[in-house]
Order: sequence, then C-alpha cells, then structure tokens
Amino acid sequence: MKQIISLLIIALFFAAPAMATQDDELLEKINKLEQQIQELKELKAQQKAGTVKQEQCLKAVGREKFCTCLGESLPREVSFEQYIHTIVTPKDTLGYAGMTAEQQKVIDLTIEVREKCIEKGFFK
Repeated sequence: MKQIISLLIIALFFAAPAMATQDDELLEKINKLEQQIQELKELKAQQKAGTVKQEQCLKAVGREKFCTCLGESLPREVSFEQYIHTIVTPKDTLGYAGMTAEQQKVIDLTIEVREKCIEKGFFK
C-alpha cells in the first residue's frame, strides 16, 4: 500500500508541471476569447451607430450611397447631428484653434469623410 501511495505521489509530482502548463494555456485561450468577444461587441456597437447615422441621413438627404458612406465612415463618436453642425460651421466658430489635437483630428476627418461620401453618393 505504501508503494502505491509513493507511486501516486511521484506521479502527481511529475504531472503537476504539465497540469500547470495546461492551466496556463487554458487561461491564455480564455483571455484571447474574452478579448475577441469584447472586439465583437465593439464592432456591433459601431455598426449600430453607423446604421443610426445612415437612417438619419436618409431622412434628411435621401441619397442612399451617400448616407451609407457616412454611416460607415464617420468617426464613431460623431453623431449625424454633430456631422451637420461640423460641416455647416466655420472652423473658427467651432473653436478649432483651441481644441486638442485629437479633437482637431475628429473635425478634419469629419470634413474628409464628407468629401469622400459626396464623391461616392452623387458622382459615381
């Protein structure tokens, strides 16, 4: 009996590192899956926001290609209402010079998206 217990203890001793390695690998896989789930949730939220922008644009403009482009291309944090405000308001009035570099980037990108989408929605 002592021999069996000794053999079991020895077997567990040698198996422990392998089990720990398997646990580490399993934890790594779980972490990767959690990260992928989070990325999918963010993508879904972005698509939903794009759909809302597209629907609002269609109500206002009525050009499907243009509105699809806006919905897909505007920065996530820019709503359709903010888009309209940004494109109809001069940069000086927006306070562009006093904005952070990130805020200026969003304004510039919004204007660039407008130009791209006008080309797609009205001339192609």
